[in-house]
Amino acid sequence: MEKILGIAHVTILESFRRKDPFVVVILAGVIVFGAGLFSRFGTEDLGKFVKDVAFTVTTLMSIVICVITAARQIPNEISNRTLYPLVAKPVSRFTLFMGKYVGTSLLASGVVLIFWLELFMLFRILDIPIGAVFFQAVYLRIISMWILAAMVLGLSTVFTHGANVTICLLLSLAMQTFTNAMVAIRTELEGFGLYIVDAIYWIVPHLQLFDLSKKEVHNWPAVPLWVLAALTIYALIYSSFFIVLGSRRFSKLSL
Repeated sequence: MEKILGIAHVTILESFRRKDPFVVVILAGVIVFGAGLFSRFGTEDLGKFVKDVAFTVTTLMSIVICVITAARQIPNEISNRTLYPLVAKPVSRFTLFMGKYVGTSLLASGVVLIFWLELFMLFRILDIPIGAVFFQAVYLRIISMWILAAMVLGLSTVFTHGANVTICLLLSLAMQTFTNAMVAIRTELEGFGLYIVDAIYWIVPHLQLFDLSKKEVHNWPAVPLWVLAALTIYALIYSSFFIVLGSRRFSKLSL
């Protein structure tokens, strides 16, 4: 565990060296400033509009930053030849993979917290009501980042860097529309095509399940705790799957 945390620490420091967190802070500030321009209006519908736009933008940015950060970890280590000194030391490839995963996940979680802290301050300044769902949404968004980091890191051992980024962005950003489309066309399919659609539907992680932003926009009551527990177990299962896939594939790569 100490070695994993050490590698995670280096991963986070490397991201700071690349100025990634500073970009996040700047983007968050722009969001706050832009949404704050609507503060002169005091209607309830405008408050919902500000919430919807702010949640949508921060969600997209969180996903993009997580995907880009996770996708470059292993390929960059190999291309820059910084992987060889680590492997030469008494550090297993599984430990290295887990260290990268923990570091990327913690960094992505920090990004989510920065964004949502900005949103919390913005809503308070604009006197926009915040319900219990807001804090549940923060938790689930962080959990979704851990799934996404595991998926991107796992697939980075299978696909090229460009293909991995493209596939993971499409899976995470278009999953809501893609899932609804599959449900809609399922009734029109039969035979082999139906089996393929069902397989894709059940195999691909549904990250949209972790998005409670619309419920917060429309002031829904808090989600039951058993739902949060079920989604946490769901996240653990999918994260474990991609970690096993990625670590096994990584252990067989010829360096």
